[in-house]
Amino acid sequence: MTAKAAKRRGDERTASAAALLNATAELLSEATNIDVSLNEISQRASVNSAMIKYYFGNKEGLLLALLERDAETAMASLKALSDMDMPAQKKLKIHINGIINAYYKSPYINRLIHYMVESGSPEASRRVAQIFIEPMIEVYRDMVAQGVHEGVLKDVDPGLLYYCLVGAADHIFHAGYSVPATLGIERLDDGIKQRYAELVCDIYLRGLAP
Repeated sequence: MTAKAAKRRGDERTASAAALLNATAELLSEATNIDVSLNEISQRASVNSAMIKYYFGNKEGLLLALLERDAETAMASLKALSDMDMPAQKKLKIHINGIINAYYKSPYINRLIHYMVESGSPEASRRVAQIFIEPMIEVYRDMVAQGVHEGVLKDVDPGLLYYCLVGAADHIFHAGYSVPATLGIERLDDGIKQRYAELVCDIYLRGLAP
């Protein structure tokens, strides 16, 4: 096989793997749980289902790869925000808006994290903690310390802050079935999402003030 042919085959494999990840993300965003079959994924991706085993080993490997892809972007942005030279309150406001936007665009993320931690293999559970939970706790610890130093934030436990912020950011999307009864609309839209982000920011920034 020539180098050109090998590169073309490698590009095709990369494209197929990416198509499977994109299809999984789409189907999980449309569903209310993570019970999406490999057949559905392969059909959506227009890729032979045997390729899932080839690229990812099994469904858990596919789901873990999807979380790793999401974590790479999200955690890089969060770390960059933490390192910026700006007041802690502003960082926290940007982060709250960012995490709500992330769940609005990809409502499956937190649901999938819970599933992998609770029902995945020990290796997958540890990996999810490494790529999502531990980096967030580290950034929260730095933000709280900065805010305490600036005199604008209470000295709260970063782990408890994680539960508060992630829970608030996720629930409105996880409980989308209740939107018609609570908000009187058929589904969430960008305007409701933004109003919700502003409300959460107001509640937490006021609540965390000394």
